[in-house]
Amino acid sequence: MDERHTEGHTPGGGSEHLFDVPAQATGEHDRSKGPDQDKPYVMSISRLTVDKLGIKMYDRVSAVLAEVIANAYDADAEKVKVRLPWGKFLAERDGKPPATPYEISISDDGHGMTAAEVNSHYLTVGSDRRKRFGKDSSRDKDRPVMGRKGIGKLAPFGICETVEVITAGGVETDQGYKVAHLILSLNEILDDTDKDYHPTPGSMNNLWSKQKGTTVKLRDFRRKKVPTGDELHRQLSARFGIKRADWDVEIANTEHTLFPESFHLGDLKIDILENTRMSLDNYAVKTESGECLPISGWLAYTRKPYKDEAMAGVRIFSRGKIVSQTRDFGIASGFHGEYSIRSYLVGEIHAEWLDQGEDLVRSDRQDIIWSSEYGDALRKWGQGVIRELAKRGKSALTEQTWNDFQEVSGLQEELAEEAPGDKEFQDSVTEAARLLVSDKDRESISDPDHVRKIVTLAKTIAPHKSLLDALRDVSAASKDPFDIVIGLFQKARISEMYSLGQVAAERVRVVDTLSSLIRDGSSLEHPLQELIEQAPWLLAPEWTPLGMNESLERVRKSFEAWYFKKEGVALLTTAINRQRKEPDFVLLHETGTLWIVEIKRMDYHLTDYEYLTAVDYLSDLDTFLNENPTLGHQFPLRKLTFIVDHTDKLSSVSRSSMEGDSRITIRGWHELLDDTLRAHRDFLAKVDDIRHAGDVSAPSGGGPAELT
Repeated sequence: MDERHTEGHTPGGGSEHLFDVPAQATGEHDRSKGPDQDKPYVMSISRLTVDKLGIKMYDRVSAVLAEVIANAYDADAEKVKVRLPWGKFLAERDGKPPATPYEISISDDGHGMTAAEVNSHYLTVGSDRRKRFGKDSSRDKDRPVMGRKGIGKLAPFGICETVEVITAGGVETDQGYKVAHLILSLNEILDDTDKDYHPTPGSMNNLWSKQKGTTVKLRDFRRKKVPTGDELHRQLSARFGIKRADWDVEIANTEHTLFPESFHLGDLKIDILENTRMSLDNYAVKTESGECLPISGWLAYTRKPYKDEAMAGVRIFSRGKIVSQTRDFGIASGFHGEYSIRSYLVGEIHAEWLDQGEDLVRSDRQDIIWSSEYGDALRKWGQGVIRELAKRGKSALTEQTWNDFQEVSGLQEELAEEAPGDKEFQDSVTEAARLLVSDKDRESISDPDHVRKIVTLAKTIAPHKSLLDALRDVSAASKDPFDIVIGLFQKARISEMYSLGQVAAERVRVVDTLSSLIRDGSSLEHPLQELIEQAPWLLAPEWTPLGMNESLERVRKSFEAWYFKKEGVALLTTAINRQRKEPDFVLLHETGTLWIVEIKRMDYHLTDYEYLTAVDYLSDLDTFLNENPTLGHQFPLRKLTFIVDHTDKLSSVSRSSMEGDSRITIRGWHELLDDTLRAHRDFLAKVDDIRHAGDVSAPSGGGPAELT
């Protein structure tokens, strides 16, 4: 057997425990004194509860560690040591452990438990610990406890089959503290029987320890991967908001025994953009009933968008433990600074009232019950605060974007080389570039091709700044200004030609972006929606999104008013990323066709509910247009299309409905891309020829005239 296993069963296991069980111990467990001695521990629990609350809710190593560490905190531990193999798969495949079995151990120096407390507290699953103990603070240190529902102890079964608990607590005697040692097997717990489950007593049961504390060991893993040290530090740091002098967690790597690696859990290191940090200590949350709920923490922008989910967005803590993480508090689209908020927003909010009195935290402690009065008040408060941050941070973001652009483009060096004596031209190009960059997102500035286009366009626009002044000067000072005026207007024509080139370059960019999203295969719904909203010609070149011109705006407003009167629900037909479920797009065509388009993410399986909701919407729109013939006769043809890759989950009724209604069609993302490429085949081929011929460098830089 692997040495890491035998250590856990050897009294006085040293570094494995923060409490010590002496090798020569008295009171060794006697298995000959009857059934109670053979089965000292008992768990009464539904097998379904273990399956749903242990295995299904906690399937990541960091989430499991967080639950066990939180239990140590509630047990008044000052030191916790976690030992596990960093960056390793814990099993080659489910049910097949690697050649050298791994083990994870979590040891603490908290108050521990007696055998009676193991039965009444640890093995009692699902009871409110705060009601059971009559208070919501810890036994000795009066810490606000994190645990509540009594299900976190099941978390380890989300990644392993065997959990071993070695704990010593209670009243100190001359011999020390009596040890309770038990081994829990998931297979035995899930055994199809109505009888109570009796964990197996371990070899140290009823021995004595000089110190109090608890060690939890996990073995017999499913195929779960332990993050690397840096990843583990980020993921665990993101889960706790505790700052106490009497609390320390060390995470050690068991793979490097010759050169031990470890880190101590600390603050999440976030690279915040200067002058964007906004303190929330004076921003109370107000409920509809008039309560003012205290908040502490901060919001800010980061220097760069974080791909790591532990670093991105706003983390919400209660009692020192994360209860939710949000990118935007569910704010709707369409406000200024929206992209920056969703890409660069970070923060830390502490709201103790989320976990006091009424329970407002979901069972897996990974989100808030937003539908509650307090949850709704927090969401509205958060939306207001991030709008304020968007206004406050605009100048800092604009300045940072401009600095990034100058560094990436080398604009000043380029102008000094191209026009060393023409300061007016240099200043004009710089001003034009700054204006072009002012409304750009910082992500686009990292794209060299895009930066090159901005530089080229700035150089083209720059002469316009002095065009009128130069024309006035020439007209006043020259007897024959014709040639000079012609030259100036030729410069203006270059700008017009560049604009046409920009249209071409933009269309190529959109097609390339769509190709990239589809090639990625995991693209979510939102980026696809945004792309089509920006370029509706992807669906069909001749279609127009509803509401994009004045005449269609009247149709949209009329329908919204009619729908509100009929259903009692307000809707916005053209918004995306909405809380309510309306179609993603309503398109109109001059031939009198109205087209509803529903978009789903890549590789998505359409559900009956989604299908029927869209069909109901088509029916409502049909009814409206029939009841309003003045509008209806303009659009006699109405149809519904789903952009989705799979329909295999639809019921036979939905399939029959779809096949029997010629107005309803399904298009996959690859089919849409193929249609787009074929529709623009000649145009794209021409652009590709120009690129390869070297006649023009746009959109990657250079003169645009040849594109026209």
